[in-house]
Amino acid sequence: MGLSRFYKFMLSISLSLAFSSVAMAEDANVQTLSEGACWYEQGEFLKIASFNDRESLFISRDDIEEQVSDLLNPSKKKKTLTNDLSLHCGGYGSSLVVKTELDHKPVCLWVKFVKGKLVMRSLGGLEANSSDGDICDGYKWGELIVGVKTLDQKELLQSEHFTSIVKSVSTISGTTLKVTLQPQFHGKEVEAMSELKKQVDLRYIELNLYQHPVGEAASLK
Repeated sequence: MGLSRFYKFMLSISLSLAFSSVAMAEDANVQTLSEGACWYEQGEFLKIASFNDRESLFISRDDIEEQVSDLLNPSKKKKTLTNDLSLHCGGYGSSLVVKTELDHKPVCLWVKFVKGKLVMRSLGGLEANSSDGDICDGYKWGELIVGVKTLDQKELLQSEHFTSIVKSVSTISGTTLKVTLQPQFHGKEVEAMSELKKQVDLRYIELNLYQHPVGEAASLK
Protein backbone atom coordinates (compact mmCIF):
# COMPACT_ATOMS: atom_id res chain seq x y z
CA MET A 1 0.00 0.00 0.00
CA GLY A 2 2.86 2.36 0.84
CA LEU A 3 4.35 1.86 -2.61
CA SER A 4 1.00 2.51 -4.24
CA ARG A 5 0.62 5.76 -2.31
CA PHE A 6 4.14 6.77 -3.28
CA TYR A 7 3.38 6.28 -6.99
CA LYS A 8 0.16 8.25 -6.65
CA PHE A 9 2.07 11.04 -4.94
CA MET A 10 4.79 11.09 -7.61
CA LEU A 11 2.23 10.99 -10.40
CA SER A 12 0.37 13.93 -8.89
CA ILE A 13 3.63 15.89 -8.97
CA SER A 14 4.17 14.92 -12.63
CA LEU A 15 0.68 16.04 -13.47
CA SER A 16 1.24 19.34 -11.74
CA LEU A 17 4.38 19.92 -13.78
CA ALA A 18 2.78 18.87 -17.05
CA PHE A 19 -0.52 20.69 -16.64
CA SER A 20 0.42 23.55 -14.25
CA SER A 21 -2.42 22.71 -11.86
CA VAL A 22 -5.02 20.04 -11.20
CA ALA A 23 -7.68 22.61 -12.02
CA MET A 24 -6.64 22.42 -15.65
CA ALA A 25 -8.36 19.04 -15.85
CA GLU A 26 -11.56 21.02 -16.19
CA ASP A 27 -10.09 23.20 -18.95
CA ALA A 28 -11.57 22.60 -22.40
CA ASN A 29 -8.05 22.47 -23.82
CA VAL A 30 -7.16 19.36 -21.82
CA GLN A 31 -8.29 16.16 -23.53
CA THR A 32 -8.24 12.53 -22.50
CA LEU A 33 -7.69 9.19 -24.21
CA SER A 34 -8.44 5.57 -23.35
CA GLU A 35 -10.99 6.39 -20.63
CA GLY A 36 -8.71 8.86 -18.90
CA ALA A 37 -5.53 6.78 -19.03
CA CYS A 38 -3.82 9.78 -20.69
CA TRP A 39 -4.36 13.51 -20.40
CA TYR A 40 -2.91 15.83 -23.02
CA GLU A 41 -2.97 19.47 -24.04
CA GLN A 42 -1.68 21.08 -27.22
CA GLY A 43 -0.28 24.57 -27.56
CA GLU A 44 3.19 26.07 -27.70
CA PHE A 45 4.19 22.94 -25.79
CA LEU A 46 2.69 19.46 -25.94
CA LYS A 47 1.82 18.32 -22.41
CA ILE A 48 1.06 14.66 -21.73
CA ALA A 49 0.40 12.72 -18.54
CA SER A 50 0.25 8.94 -18.96
CA PHE A 51 -1.10 7.16 -15.88
CA ASN A 52 -0.45 3.53 -16.78
CA ASP A 53 3.29 3.90 -17.32
CA ARG A 54 3.62 6.79 -14.84
CA GLU A 55 5.26 9.13 -17.34
CA SER A 56 4.73 12.77 -18.24
CA LEU A 57 5.99 14.87 -21.12
CA PHE A 58 6.36 18.63 -21.58
CA ILE A 59 7.91 19.28 -24.98
CA SER A 60 7.88 21.67 -27.94
CA ARG A 61 7.38 20.59 -31.55
CA ASP A 62 10.95 21.69 -32.35
CA ASP A 63 12.30 19.46 -29.58
CA ILE A 64 10.22 16.52 -30.85
CA GLU A 65 11.66 16.96 -34.34
CA GLU A 66 15.22 17.25 -33.02
CA GLN A 67 14.88 14.11 -30.90
CA VAL A 68 13.24 12.16 -33.73
CA SER A 69 16.10 13.24 -36.00
CA ASP A 70 18.62 11.97 -33.44
CA LEU A 71 16.82 8.60 -33.38
CA LEU A 72 16.69 8.25 -37.16
CA ASN A 73 19.93 9.94 -38.22
CA PRO A 74 22.21 10.61 -35.25
CA SER A 75 25.07 11.65 -37.56
CA LYS A 76 22.98 14.31 -39.35
CA LYS A 77 22.22 17.52 -37.47
CA LYS A 78 18.97 18.25 -39.25
CA LYS A 79 15.46 18.34 -37.84
CA THR A 80 13.07 15.67 -39.08
CA LEU A 81 9.65 16.99 -40.10
CA THR A 82 6.78 15.52 -38.10
CA ASN A 83 3.76 16.90 -39.93
CA ASP A 84 1.81 13.71 -39.14
CA LEU A 85 2.07 13.11 -35.40
CA SER A 86 -0.32 11.17 -33.15
CA LEU A 87 -0.62 10.20 -29.51
CA HIS A 88 -1.53 6.57 -28.78
CA CYS A 89 -2.66 5.54 -25.32
CA GLY A 90 -3.79 2.25 -23.76
CA GLY A 91 -3.35 -0.15 -20.90
CA TYR A 92 0.35 -0.49 -21.72
CA GLY A 93 1.05 3.25 -21.41
CA SER A 94 1.48 5.70 -24.25
CA SER A 95 3.42 6.38 -27.46
CA LEU A 96 3.96 9.14 -29.96
CA VAL A 97 3.51 7.85 -33.51
CA VAL A 98 5.34 9.69 -36.29
CA LYS A 99 5.03 9.44 -40.05
CA THR A 100 8.09 10.91 -41.72
CA GLU A 101 10.88 10.06 -44.18
CA LEU A 102 14.22 8.30 -43.83
CA ASP A 103 16.59 8.26 -46.81
CA HIS A 104 13.70 9.53 -48.98
CA LYS A 105 11.49 6.57 -47.95
CA PRO A 106 8.26 6.96 -45.94
CA VAL A 107 8.55 5.46 -42.48
CA CYS A 108 6.42 4.83 -39.40
CA LEU A 109 8.10 5.47 -36.04
CA TRP A 110 6.72 4.61 -32.59
CA VAL A 111 8.41 6.19 -29.57
CA LYS A 112 7.80 6.08 -25.85
CA PHE A 113 8.88 8.83 -23.50
CA VAL A 114 11.05 8.13 -20.48
CA LYS A 115 11.81 11.01 -18.11
CA GLY A 116 11.09 13.52 -20.87
CA LYS A 117 13.21 11.82 -23.54
CA LEU A 118 11.89 10.02 -26.64
CA VAL A 119 12.95 6.37 -26.91
CA MET A 120 12.31 4.20 -29.97
CA ARG A 121 9.73 1.42 -29.77
CA SER A 122 9.71 0.43 -33.46
CA LEU A 123 10.71 1.75 -36.87
CA GLY A 124 9.42 0.36 -40.14
CA GLY A 125 8.23 1.16 -43.62
CA LEU A 126 4.98 3.12 -43.92
CA GLU A 127 2.01 1.17 -45.27
CA ALA A 128 0.83 2.51 -48.63
CA ASN A 129 -2.81 2.66 -47.47
CA SER A 130 -2.03 4.83 -44.43
CA SER A 131 -4.05 8.05 -44.59
CA ASP A 132 -3.14 11.38 -43.01
CA GLY A 133 -4.04 11.40 -39.33
CA ASP A 134 -4.43 7.62 -39.14
CA ILE A 135 -2.21 5.54 -36.89
CA CYS A 136 0.37 3.49 -38.76
CA ASP A 137 2.04 0.31 -37.51
CA GLY A 138 4.97 0.13 -39.90
CA TYR A 139 6.25 -3.01 -41.58
CA LYS A 140 9.55 -4.85 -41.27
CA TRP A 141 11.80 -4.17 -44.22
CA GLY A 142 12.72 -7.21 -46.29
CA GLU A 143 10.08 -9.54 -44.82
CA LEU A 144 6.76 -10.94 -46.06
CA ILE A 145 4.16 -13.19 -44.47
CA VAL A 146 2.97 -15.84 -46.93
CA GLY A 147 0.21 -18.44 -46.75
CA VAL A 148 0.83 -21.38 -49.10
CA LYS A 149 -1.74 -23.89 -50.28
CA THR A 150 0.65 -26.83 -50.29
CA LEU A 151 4.13 -27.64 -48.98
CA ASP A 152 5.18 -27.93 -52.63
CA GLN A 153 4.72 -24.16 -52.88
CA LYS A 154 7.10 -23.71 -49.95
CA GLU A 155 9.69 -25.80 -51.75
CA LEU A 156 9.15 -23.74 -54.88
CA LEU A 157 9.78 -20.50 -53.00
CA GLN A 158 13.01 -22.02 -51.66
CA SER A 159 14.12 -23.18 -55.09
CA GLU A 160 16.69 -21.61 -57.41
CA HIS A 161 13.82 -20.18 -59.45
CA PHE A 162 13.30 -17.46 -56.81
CA THR A 163 16.82 -16.88 -55.52
CA SER A 164 16.92 -13.45 -57.15
CA ILE A 165 14.03 -12.38 -54.87
CA VAL A 166 13.97 -14.75 -51.89
CA LYS A 167 16.85 -15.03 -49.44
CA SER A 168 15.26 -17.54 -47.04
CA VAL A 169 11.96 -19.12 -46.03
CA SER A 170 10.99 -20.15 -42.50
CA THR A 171 7.81 -21.70 -41.12
CA ILE A 172 5.74 -19.72 -38.63
CA SER A 173 3.13 -22.45 -38.27
CA GLY A 174 1.63 -25.00 -40.63
CA THR A 175 1.33 -23.39 -44.05
CA THR A 176 2.13 -19.86 -42.84
CA LEU A 177 5.65 -18.77 -43.77
CA LYS A 178 7.99 -15.86 -43.24
CA VAL A 179 9.84 -14.99 -46.45
CA THR A 180 13.02 -12.94 -46.11
CA LEU A 181 13.86 -11.02 -49.26
CA GLN A 182 17.18 -10.32 -50.89
CA PRO A 183 18.72 -6.96 -49.81
CA GLN A 184 17.86 -5.29 -53.13
CA PHE A 185 14.16 -5.70 -52.29
CA HIS A 186 14.37 -3.97 -48.91
CA GLY A 187 12.05 -1.02 -49.37
CA LYS A 188 10.58 -2.69 -52.47
CA GLU A 189 8.46 -5.27 -50.66
CA VAL A 190 5.30 -4.47 -52.64
CA GLU A 191 7.18 -5.06 -55.88
CA ALA A 192 8.38 -8.45 -54.58
CA MET A 193 4.85 -9.35 -53.48
CA SER A 194 3.51 -8.58 -56.94
CA GLU A 195 6.15 -10.75 -58.61
CA LEU A 196 5.59 -13.71 -56.28
CA LYS A 197 1.79 -13.52 -56.66
CA LYS A 198 2.22 -13.45 -60.42
CA GLN A 199 4.18 -16.70 -60.42
CA VAL A 200 2.68 -18.67 -57.52
CA ASP A 201 -1.03 -19.18 -56.67
CA LEU A 202 -0.66 -18.44 -52.95
CA ARG A 203 -3.41 -18.32 -50.32
CA TYR A 204 -2.24 -14.85 -49.33
CA ILE A 205 0.84 -12.68 -49.16
CA GLU A 206 1.24 -9.56 -47.02
CA LEU A 207 3.71 -7.22 -45.40
CA ASN A 208 5.07 -8.24 -42.01
CA LEU A 209 3.57 -5.49 -39.85
CA TYR A 210 4.80 -4.59 -36.39
CA GLN A 211 2.28 -5.52 -33.72
CA HIS A 212 1.42 -2.75 -31.27
CA PRO A 213 -0.81 -2.73 -28.18
CA VAL A 214 -4.51 -1.96 -28.41
CA GLY A 215 -5.43 1.59 -27.48
CA GLU A 216 -6.99 4.88 -28.55
CA ALA A 217 -5.26 7.52 -30.64
CA ALA A 218 -5.57 11.21 -31.41
CA SER A 219 -3.95 13.23 -34.17
CA LEU A 220 -1.77 16.08 -32.88
CA LYS A 221 -1.44 19.46 -34.57
